[in-house]
Formats: sequence, structure tokens, C-alpha cells
Amino acid sequence: MNRRELLAAAAAAGLLCGSPGPARAATAVPPEARRLLTLLRSPAAARRIGRAYLEKAGDEADPAKLVALIMGEGGTVEGDLLRHVAERQRADFAAGRTIKLDGWVLSRTEARLYALAAV
Repeated sequence: MNRRELLAAAAAAGLLCGSPGPARAATAVPPEARRLLTLLRSPAAARRIGRAYLEKAGDEADPAKLVALIMGEGGTVEGDLLRHVAERQRADFAAGRTIKLDGWVLSRTEARLYALAAV
């Protein structure tokens, strides 16, 4: 990972934090999606990034599919969801599962989390 990728990852990680923000009220969103959306500190910024991701991965524009892709096997997480998402982000970077959006390098997991905010 070069300096630019590290800075991009750190900045993107800044959108995630331990303080839950308001979840988007949507009736068709699976319960796990609502839990995931509480991880976003800046839902408006997440939606902007999420829309850019969905321009490249439009086949993922479904809340249930995004939740399954973000959560991984089993589709649910008991316990610390933020830690689970952070571990999946690290695994994405280690495996090269990244995507460049407007000059930013994001893990697929975080890009999908932002896409979840956009759908």
C-alpha cells in the first residue's frame, strides 16, 4: 500500500467511527442493514461515495445483497459489528479487493457499506 492508498483508507475509515449516527429510516431495508448504517458518522458523504460505487457495480444495488456481501458468511454478526467490518476491510486490502472511486482507494466492504447508504 502506497502513501496515497494509506491516506485514502484512513480518510475513508474516518467515515466510520464508534459513535453511531442516525440510521436511514427505510421500511424495505433488512434489520442488519440498519445496524450497519448506524456505523456511518456521515451518512450524506457515505451516500455520495455509495452512488459512485453503484455506478461501477450496479448489479449490487440491492440492500439484501449488499448486507450479505458486507457481512460475509452467515449474513449476521453477533457482538461488535464495527470490529467485524474493520476486519473485513483489512482482509479486502490484504487480498487486493479494492476499488478506485474518484481517486480514492476503498476496500470493497467499505464501498458496499457506503452503497448501502445510497440504496
